[in-house]
Amino acid sequence: MKKTITLTIAVLLTTLMTAQNRYDALRYSQNFYEGSAKSISMGNAMTSIGGDLGSISINPASAGVYRYSEFMFTPSLTKTLVGSKYLGVSSDEGFSRLGISSIGYVNALKYNKKRSNMKGLNFSITMNKLNNYNNRSTARGTTDQSSWLSSVAFNTNGINSSELDIQSAGDTYPFYHSGASWRSVLAWNSNLLDRLPDSNSDYIAATENIVGNSIVIGGPLDQRFVRETTGGLSEYALTISGNMNEKFFFGLSLGLQSLKYTDWQSYGETAVSTSQFDSKFEEFEHIFRQTTTGTGINAKAGIIFAPGNGFRLGVSVATPTYMTLTDEWQENIYASYSDNYNVSIDSPLGSYDYIVITPAKANIGVSYIFGTRGALSFDYEAVNYAGIRMDDTESNFNDFEDENDLIGNEFKNTSNIRMGAEFRPTKSLSLRAGYAYYQNPERDYGFDMQYLSCGAGFKVGNGFFADFGIQKRVSNSEEFSLYNDISVPGEPVIAAPIGKSTYSAWKVLATIGFRF
Repeated sequence: MKKTITLTIAVLLTTLMTAQNRYDALRYSQNFYEGSAKSISMGNAMTSIGGDLGSISINPASAGVYRYSEFMFTPSLTKTLVGSKYLGVSSDEGFSRLGISSIGYVNALKYNKKRSNMKGLNFSITMNKLNNYNNRSTARGTTDQSSWLSSVAFNTNGINSSELDIQSAGDTYPFYHSGASWRSVLAWNSNLLDRLPDSNSDYIAATENIVGNSIVIGGPLDQRFVRETTGGLSEYALTISGNMNEKFFFGLSLGLQSLKYTDWQSYGETAVSTSQFDSKFEEFEHIFRQTTTGTGINAKAGIIFAPGNGFRLGVSVATPTYMTLTDEWQENIYASYSDNYNVSIDSPLGSYDYIVITPAKANIGVSYIFGTRGALSFDYEAVNYAGIRMDDTESNFNDFEDENDLIGNEFKNTSNIRMGAEFRPTKSLSLRAGYAYYQNPERDYGFDMQYLSCGAGFKVGNGFFADFGIQKRVSNSEEFSLYNDISVPGEPVIAAPIGKSTYSAWKVLATIGFRF
């Protein structure tokens, strides 16, 4: 029986993929700034404020406002919350991680200010976190209507079974030369796939039975899915900045980015009653592991103009970031059967080097400083995600021609907005609040991101200061599926279950610093 398949979009709990694609490029191109406790508590609306090392990745002219040297350090705690509902079962997952959001030093150089319009010249080195990938989500439920293995069986159709067999074709041949997915090879060699009668290239899953002329799920299956991602994107910036006549501040920086992203996914099915399955199927678990590491380089330039009367205007631009990345991945399938047969098979370790060129970014900010009593600030950021480009390490764009076309068609120019406020009731105490809105870069899927924040700052004498900031990611919900729908010509579609997940997160930052 020939099957056709209808793809189901799974945006949040994705179908496992090992090929480098546009969603990988988008993930590594987006910046959800953390910075210092001060900058995050003001919504990172710092383009025109300046005087904060946590905002140098937004506007390098921020360092030009300093009239003193400073060292600061910002540890952070991130907690993500994911609630999923799948097949009528609700699952809640919390995931916490400690990290470093920012660390930096600015040195105010000494020179003769009386004979020059240059009133300050500073050199700084900073590290700021640009994105945080830590998250954990789960889904589980029971169904007798569909199975993950059914889609694997369909996608294996047309490939001769002799090409899938590890023993006859060589240990690694099926993975690299058969044209089958790694999960198909693993499933075949763990007896989770079998040939249909009188065929060497059409398959049935171990979770399916043949009843007459139909293929049906043998019985109820407990399905479970877990996904955990970790890592982040950080930027190390070398910045030279200056102050012209206390009205014009400028900054130029060279940014070196460091990326690490890990993705661990587990999907499994267990027979509620093994006697209902002709294959003696009991359970299986498929595990996918991926680690992406890389480095990037870019340049930024910015200005802050303070014409007087408390107003400030800031502008900054960032070149595209040229990132060289390496993906390493591996898959494993474990299967057990009611006749006490168990098997576990690993794929070889896959590896691929490639390049992502992220889009340029531009920021415009305006603020008003109320003397020593506080400030209001507003930022606008423009990013054209349709301009992302992927390349291989041999600079052969043809290898990613289709993916680059999809990037241009499916991604768009975005407008991001950040707002912040600060109030100083005393010389030693500052109270802050902020809001940030990041527009969805996808034309048809995904969602906008919103963040609310608040915090406080304390000064002790003229040297020591401490800032605290809390950020709340506003909840978003989206539907997901874990595998593909199956359709047989002339018969009703067997739809994969649709679940729904709600995502939110908290971040707590604490900055300590010394001025001298």
